[in-house]
Amino acid sequence: MIVDINCFAGHWPSRDLKGDLASVRDSLRRYGVGRLFTSPLDAAWHRNPHLANDAFCRAVEAYDDVSPVPVLDPTVATWDAELGRAAEHPDVRLVKLLPAYSPYRLSEADDLLSAAADAGLAAICQTRLEDRRRQHPLAQVPDVAIADVVAAAERHAGLVVIVGGARFAEARSLRDRLLDMPNLYVETSQMDGLDAVRALVDDGLAPKLLFGSHAPFFIPYAAVARVVTDIDDADASAILGENALRLLG
Repeated sequence: MIVDINCFAGHWPSRDLKGDLASVRDSLRRYGVGRLFTSPLDAAWHRNPHLANDAFCRAVEAYDDVSPVPVLDPTVATWDAELGRAAEHPDVRLVKLLPAYSPYRLSEADDLLSAAADAGLAAICQTRLEDRRRQHPLAQVPDVAIADVVAAAERHAGLVVIVGGARFAEARSLRDRLLDMPNLYVETSQMDGLDAVRALVDDGLAPKLLFGSHAPFFIPYAAVARVVTDIDDADASAILGENALRLLG
C-alpha cells in the first residue's frame, strides 16, 4: 500500500487548485495511493485554524481510506480542547502545525507538542506550503527554518516529529540528526530532482523517509516517480508505505 503522509484538501486563495477532497483522493488513488493522511487547506488562512477541522473531519467520514490530520495552533487558547478532540477521533494519528501562517515559533508550541506525545499522536511540522515566488506580493509567507523543527524534536524525544516540506538539500543536511534521533523523520513531497530520493537512500536514510505528495499543489505522478526512480523495490516499498504504517498503524 502507498501511504501519503502529507496531502491537503480545500481552497487556496491565490491559485485555482482542484482541491476538493474527492478530486484530491481520486488523483492520488490513480497512482496507487491507498491511504491518505489529509489536512484542511483552508486552515492555513484562518486566524483560528481549528475552525476548519470539524467540517473537514465530517467530510472525511465519507471515505474509509482518508485519515484527517487536524491543524493545531498553540497561540489559540482552545488548542488543548482541539487536541483532545483529535486524540478521541478514531482515525486521527497525526496532527499538523503550520508555524509560518499564524505566525509563531515552534518554541511556543512546547506545551502542545508535549500533550500530543502524551496522547499518542505524531506531529508534522510544515516548513513550506508554497514557493514564495508563487505567492501574492502582499501575502508573502517565509519558510520555517528546518533547524527549528529539529530543535523541537530534540525537546520532545517521546514525540514522533515529521519535517513537512523539506527540500532535498535540507534533508541531506540532516543526515546525521535523522540517523541519531529515533523520533525524527522527513517526508519527500518537495525534494525536487529525480535523483534526490536515491541520493538520500544512498546516504542510508531510507528508514527515515515518508512518502508525501503535497497534493493538490503538486502532481501525484511526480511525487511517486521521484521515489520509484533508480532505487530498489525494498527501499521504495519502505518509503512509499511501510515506514508510515510502522509509525502510525
